[in-house]
Amino acid sequence: MHRLFRSCCSILAKAVCSLSGILLLTACQTDEILQTNEDLDLTVRVLFSTNGLGDRAYNDDILRGILREKEELRFRLQYVSPPDMDEAECIIRNWQAEDNDPERYFTIIAGAEFETVTRKTLPETIHSNYVMFETTGQGFTIPSFSFCGYGSSFLAGIAAYTHTEADTVAYMGGQQGKPFIEECYKGFRDGYVYAGGHEVVPIYISDTPKGFSSPLRAYALADSLYHLYPFIYAIAGGSNNGLYEFLREHPEVKGFTNGVDVDQSAYSDRIIGSMIKHAGECIGMYIRQWANGEAIPHYKVYGLRSGIMDFQVPERYKNKLEPVVKAHFELAVKKENEYETNR
Repeated sequence: MHRLFRSCCSILAKAVCSLSGILLLTACQTDEILQTNEDLDLTVRVLFSTNGLGDRAYNDDILRGILREKEELRFRLQYVSPPDMDEAECIIRNWQAEDNDPERYFTIIAGAEFETVTRKTLPETIHSNYVMFETTGQGFTIPSFSFCGYGSSFLAGIAAYTHTEADTVAYMGGQQGKPFIEECYKGFRDGYVYAGGHEVVPIYISDTPKGFSSPLRAYALADSLYHLYPFIYAIAGGSNNGLYEFLREHPEVKGFTNGVDVDQSAYSDRIIGSMIKHAGECIGMYIRQWANGEAIPHYKVYGLRSGIMDFQVPERYKNKLEPVVKAHFELAVKKENEYETNR
């Protein structure tokens, strides 16, 4: 398992090298900042989750989206995955000290786990050359946005019941209490019950962000849960890879699951669909707005109707599940709007 993820990170780093040229390594204290030499007039800086890169999901998709924009805009890129919050605060403060021209620097804080440290380091006045990922908090002096996973998870619940017709299934969340994780559980549960199921049992890998980078723990949970439930709806970032590995190594287990953040159907033939979060496309839009001098929304929520969120059925399950998912799309949007209004 560990060799797999080191290999994935190595492949990702090589991709950055091939797209971006020579990499320079600097540091705040101990972690690496990868910096590419391009147009010195434009710099994009990214703070990634600890151990986030190499997850084959959310963080990798963010980096792909940034690299796509880099090919056209030719900005200099810096990114770092700090080992802890003290290091994250150090990095943000260093970047702010350099930030004397909002037209030259664009800073991306790519994770809700940085919300507390971001509040500690907020500029006193509005700065539109920053953006904070996945926070429902208010009062920021920088733009921020969040994704709503209720609607896409509602569709996943309908698809899961249609495929299994089981009375009870399980939900595996990466971090208990995180708003996005909880709303995905509620959406999936409501969709599953609407379609005819009885119960969805919630299980959480952790109560900290480590739950998104713990594939070994997800593997162990899959080993026990599939003895009880035929389907696990897993929203756990890189930890989902442990569940896929379990299913690949145990073809005798009659269990199914989902992909998360991107289409992950290639990792297991038991993935009946993927909860898509087009994070790379979304941040690419923000980078283009900044580079073109356009107004950046101060706060926005991206849900099913926006096209940023989706539930995508892979080819092997399309005949059975895609008509059902499409037939319930408008209902899922309506349910998501009601959820957003009432929460």
